[in-house]
Amino acid sequence: MLTTNPAWARPRADDGPARSVDANRFLSVEALTRWQQALDDRGLRATGSPAHADYIGDLARRLSEVGVADVALEAVPMRRWDARRWGLRLDGSDTEVSVVSPVPYSGHTRADGVTGPLTWEPRKGSIGVVSIALPAFTAGDFDALDYGAATARTIEPLYGPDQPYERVWLAHDLMRAELARFAAAGAAGLILVVDLPEEELGGGYLLYDGVHRSVPALFVGRESGRLLREAAHRGREATLTLVADVAQVDTHNLFGVIPGASDELVVLQSHTDGSNGLEDNGCEAIVAMAHYLAGLPRHELPRSVLVLLSTGHFATAEAWGLEAFLERHREDLVPRIAAALCLEHLGALVAPPGRSDHVPGVTHEFGACFATPHPAVVDSMRSALERAEVTEPRVLRPFVPHLSGTSPDGTTWPGDGGPFWHTAGLPSANFITGPGYLLNVEPVMDRIDVAALRRQAVAFTEAVLDLAAVPWHELRGTSRPAGQPCEGA
Repeated sequence: MLTTNPAWARPRADDGPARSVDANRFLSVEALTRWQQALDDRGLRATGSPAHADYIGDLARRLSEVGVADVALEAVPMRRWDARRWGLRLDGSDTEVSVVSPVPYSGHTRADGVTGPLTWEPRKGSIGVVSIALPAFTAGDFDALDYGAATARTIEPLYGPDQPYERVWLAHDLMRAELARFAAAGAAGLILVVDLPEEELGGGYLLYDGVHRSVPALFVGRESGRLLREAAHRGREATLTLVADVAQVDTHNLFGVIPGASDELVVLQSHTDGSNGLEDNGCEAIVAMAHYLAGLPRHELPRSVLVLLSTGHFATAEAWGLEAFLERHREDLVPRIAAALCLEHLGALVAPPGRSDHVPGVTHEFGACFATPHPAVVDSMRSALERAEVTEPRVLRPFVPHLSGTSPDGTTWPGDGGPFWHTAGLPSANFITGPGYLLNVEPVMDRIDVAALRRQAVAFTEAVLDLAAVPWHELRGTSRPAGQPCEGA
């Protein structure tokens, strides 16, 4: 039983499936803190970069050490874009305009850059300047997506339905539209002015779809935006420099299995590329969860657990690792998957005071689980969130249209685990938070509550045990023989 909170524990027979987690046997806060600090120290792990490859190799070693069997790497090819140098200068001035970061995969210039008049509207040969406003959502917009189970528990009572929820990642569609508009007009370059102070953007990797574009572009913050708007009104020119390389490389998915009593699978997944120690620390939690699950006797784990640490989240158009995995294994592993769980951005604290998304009196960042419409999945996620006591126990419906996908209802959600549903139609869930500093390329260790991360990891380990025991027909709709115990995936 969980000695830290007896209300978490549920009785089980000693010779039957495990249904609760002994928190005393779970990795300590001290050990998780060391892991989390090491991840934060790595900084940006752009998809396919040497830093990213090094992290994947480190995770492969650690998974083997904690008892995951048949750990393997699987190559995913991509054309990697890598910016080497960038800058922005108003002509007639030796002063460089402060730039947050280049727009990833947006294109490149000659070494001496491209020069053109600053314009609001797309014109051939111009340097466009466009404002990127953050879409105005509220906490209530997400609460409206909840499956509707009433809960008496309130974790962060000051997160009321009117609480603004404005984040850079919500502006991705607007960014894409402006890039397409200026590229179609033959603009020489584009400057995207994000409506936030530059210090809040932290050198961020602010658009991560990995679409190769033909118009070199830079991000600036609110302060540089004011300077550029004034210069545009005066008809001034600017020189934009963005020197970048494109190379064909392989990035890798990483996976292995924790053998259970059958060859049916529950998947634990997160992505390995990211911008800082929060984006994404799901892998760190999953290694700790794998350590616990691998220590269980096989008969206590009704299904095997497939650990999948995938690539390509920061280059989804080029190398979305989860999509590649589901396609490559649609005839062997996918038919054995009973359910899947993606974990992203655990233990996130609210932004520090003075930041635009700071919520006075609130400790942890707004978060939720997206879940497919399977009662067993919804109930398991709700219970996990209640046990973790970090975010409100929101379990939300998929709501993003995905017309090209194959999900039964044509929807997905904004998280790396979406393809489990929109590509493979699998029962699945995705825990995620999205603080304003999520994409910043800067240390964020002071914004991660490792004790909360541990509570979430323990609670989601118990959710894996729940899902491992749900009858196949309640998840996949048809009966499937359990088969023989597996030695590997």
